[in-house]
Amino acid sequence: MSLEEVYNQLPQEQRTALAQQFMQQFQQAGTAQQFANVNLSTVTAKQLVEMHDHAGQNHPGFLQGIAKHPLLIGVLGGLTAYEVDKHFNK
Repeated sequence: MSLEEVYNQLPQEQRTALAQQFMQQFQQAGTAQQFANVNLSTVTAKQLVEMHDHAGQNHPGFLQGIAKHPLLIGVLGGLTAYEVDKHFNK
């Protein structure tokens, strides 16, 4: 299962909550500009993948902080499985 598929399974309100968390972290780090055109209330799974990839490449600690968001606890299993699969299939 791809990360986009995992994010696509989330209800829109959870995608929005996750995007808000990413943006909050990016704003604190001064790197939110590239996502300025993303409408957080209609954020797509593809856009979340772009945010996730940006965080992973430029701010590795962000993913750990975002994973603690209460609305996202249910997503962790899918994301963990994705990250483990990605790591072992390099």
